[in-house]
Amino acid sequence: MCEEVARRARKSRKAGRTISLGISYSESEYGGGFYRSHTIDEPTNITMVIYEACLKLFRQHYTGKSVRQISISLSKVTDDTNLQLSLFEPRRDKQRELGYVVDKIRDRFGSAAILRAVSYTEAGTALKRSKLVGGHKA
Repeated sequence: MCEEVARRARKSRKAGRTISLGISYSESEYGGGFYRSHTIDEPTNITMVIYEACLKLFRQHYTGKSVRQISISLSKVTDDTNLQLSLFEPRRDKQRELGYVVDKIRDRFGSAAILRAVSYTEAGTALKRSKLVGGHKA
């Protein structure tokens, strides 16, 4: 999901500073959930930065109940072209460029052309979801 949020941001040539995670619990466990945000110093559309922020929020606020729904969003959005280069984090620029390259490959060869290794495990969902249309069977 973080990858999809980052991809949509890159497609629009945007980057955001506030990463939000929403978790809704199963009604069988009396519902509820949480919606929390984390603001970072520099705007990003890098998948792993978004993922790490979401993982941090999840670990801080998850209570162990069954999860029914997950939402991830990016806000405090700015144009990607206005991002300042960092002397202290040269990898960040390469990660951003890599995101755009992966997006081009997926646009040309399909969303399952490049997947993370975890997607090929039993727990992975990206391969299965790549065959769905709007989240439903085609």
